[in-house]
Amino acid sequence: MLSKAELSPESLSHVLEQSTDCVKLVDPQGNLLWMNPNGLCAMEIDDFEQLNGKEWANLWPQQAQPMIRSALEDARSAGVVRLEAFCPTAKGTPRWWDISVSAVRGPDGAHSGFISVSRDVSQLHADREAQAILLSEMRHRLKNSFAMVCAMLRTVARGDAANAEFASDMVARISALATAQTLFGGEAEQTDLHDLLAALILPFRAANASLVELECGKNHDIDRREADVISLVVGELTVNSTKHGAIGHGGGIALSARAEVVDGQPRHVVVWQEQSARPVASRSRSGGQGLTLIERICAARGGTFDIDWQDSGLIATLSLPKAG
Repeated sequence: MLSKAELSPESLSHVLEQSTDCVKLVDPQGNLLWMNPNGLCAMEIDDFEQLNGKEWANLWPQQAQPMIRSALEDARSAGVVRLEAFCPTAKGTPRWWDISVSAVRGPDGAHSGFISVSRDVSQLHADREAQAILLSEMRHRLKNSFAMVCAMLRTVARGDAANAEFASDMVARISALATAQTLFGGEAEQTDLHDLLAALILPFRAANASLVELECGKNHDIDRREADVISLVVGELTVNSTKHGAIGHGGGIALSARAEVVDGQPRHVVVWQEQSARPVASRSRSGGQGLTLIERICAARGGTFDIDWQDSGLIATLSLPKAG
């Protein structure tokens, strides 16, 4: 039974030897000095003398070697570095490793080498890969579902003027969501807000390049949930503008986005400003529920959606907290 009084250098060395992780001591030049028995077993190494004194980075696949050397250099100044990398065992078994590299200093504070602990995370990596494949398949099916629902709406509404208007509105909103999803490829969980807004207004700019002006800097990352809210808002504003505003009756739209910090919280702010060629005739529409629904969706995400009516059109402002 361990006790504080028994924590001698010898007992600590014994603990390191029994660690289930792969523990290595590396000299200041990056060469291996020691590896614990369980580490030898995990790496399927029969005799440490085969590796003793060799550069640790050279034991990794070529593409990972710069990363290992960089980790040693960073640990020399930063103290501790974490990374994940692929390296097969000495007998060729594929393995993924979660690695920590820590600088070791002597009693005088001088740098005397490194200690590295590697944990086999191959199963975790395989689980992530399986999850990524599953999510990719689900997203693919979701896109197909969007397309199928839009086709069904158009088919049902054909020949019925009242249903055709409803179907057209719903297709526009669903298409906005579908557009948002196309920007998240592979395992990406973020996309650029500029790219999203540009994709949403592309159909209108293709017909009239000056109809919608976009002001939004690049490198403004948003996640999937934020993209869905922004797409729904811009989609709803587009539907209303096509029927009652600048898109359908002449004029122009200024769409802008920026990052703000409000009460210490980072937020995305998206502003849609219409300048219609004809004065605003009505600030509400009987039976219109789209903007009310948008307000509720924004509130559910902790955001706000405000409309300021001008004689020439509305100014709509979405403020959405940044995830994370």
